[in-house]
Amino acid sequence: MAGGKLSPRQRMINLMYLVFIAMLALNIGKEILVAFGAMTEKIEASNKDAEVRNDQFMASLELKVDEEPEKYKPLVAKAHVIKDNGDELYDYITKLKAEMNATVENPKEYEVKDKPDFLDQKFFSPAGLKPEGKKFLEMIESYRESVIEAIKTDYPTIAEGVEHKFNTDKVQLSDGTKQNWMNYHYEGVPMVASETKLTQLQADIESTESEVLSAMLQGQLKMEANMNNFTTIMETPKPAYFSSDKFDGSIVLGKTDAKTKPNKVTLKLDGRPLSDGDYEIIDGKVKLNVTAGNVGEHQIEGELMFLRDGEEQIVAVD
Repeated sequence: MAGGKLSPRQRMINLMYLVFIAMLALNIGKEILVAFGAMTEKIEASNKDAEVRNDQFMASLELKVDEEPEKYKPLVAKAHVIKDNGDELYDYITKLKAEMNATVENPKEYEVKDKPDFLDQKFFSPAGLKPEGKKFLEMIESYRESVIEAIKTDYPTIAEGVEHKFNTDKVQLSDGTKQNWMNYHYEGVPMVASETKLTQLQADIESTESEVLSAMLQGQLKMEANMNNFTTIMETPKPAYFSSDKFDGSIVLGKTDAKTKPNKVTLKLDGRPLSDGDYEIIDGKVKLNVTAGNVGEHQIEGELMFLRDGEEQIVAVD
């Protein structure tokens, strides 16, 4: 079309053809922008559901700390490291997206969010990253390192996933060169696409928290069910036997757990209430510190009270 002398009619046809191509490209661009917007909405909805589930799980863990502090306090401490650091980064991203959307009249009109100006001006300069860009990058790196440090010993597989999801190393391009992570993901990128990336980063924060909390619960349940926590107990229907009696004791399986302690102990010896000095709780057992008394039968009765999910569970002693 560029060679030779063209007639006015041919030039008009060529111009119309170029306008048609431009319009086609514009329509494709709009479809892509709308697709990014729809994706962002779906991820945001999923993030809200995940946030509710994680908050509920944390509340359950906090409740168990009151019930069995030795068992659950270390778990909750690690969980708070994950949640508190995640909330800080998550909230920063939420504020950043709000500032982005404030630059357009209607944030739901994704076709108009095709410019990269906001983050380009906020994060980048010809000399490199601006202070706000450095802050964002440092927050991601700080979150990554704090989470890995908290879980690497107990949950190495999850720690590897965190290293991968929040990796900020330089990105290798198709031509073999490398580009800084921030520039690759956010410089010159349309606002709607940047918003999707930021929302996905929030999803990674929520999923990391879910994985850790889930692993904590499953690990605790597995440990509690481990057969190593069980022992044998001799159970007899009467306290004394004579040489002519037939021994009819039974060997039963009992669970031991040094960290499972009753929240309240009420015991009586021959009808007399025992005080705190008459017993002590050692390794999950109630050890009696009373004199043997007179020869003959003595009866110990009472209750051990345990808190489970905020409800009292009574184990009778007889």
